[in-house]
Amino acid sequence: MISLMPKVKVIFDRQSCIGAGICCVVCPKFWKMAKDGKAELLGSKENPETGEYELEIEVNEEDLNCLKESADSCPAQVIKVEEI
Repeated sequence: MISLMPKVKVIFDRQSCIGAGICCVVCPKFWKMAKDGKAELLGSKENPETGEYELEIEVNEEDLNCLKESADSCPAQVIKVEEI
């Protein structure tokens, strides 16, 4: 039986990021700190209409929990994780 992994869209408002870095600590597979002191969502692309960075990806349960924890722990609340 094939297990279907959920597909999620991670939306990151990098402009409003305060550089706390908690996302990088709780979920280093998807986040790193950039040279400008803000977080970077690895593999994401900037949406020219919104200016936010987006990543659509199929994830396993561990990665989904990791991404949700990064969103929940962000003090600026600039990360959203939506299942699609």
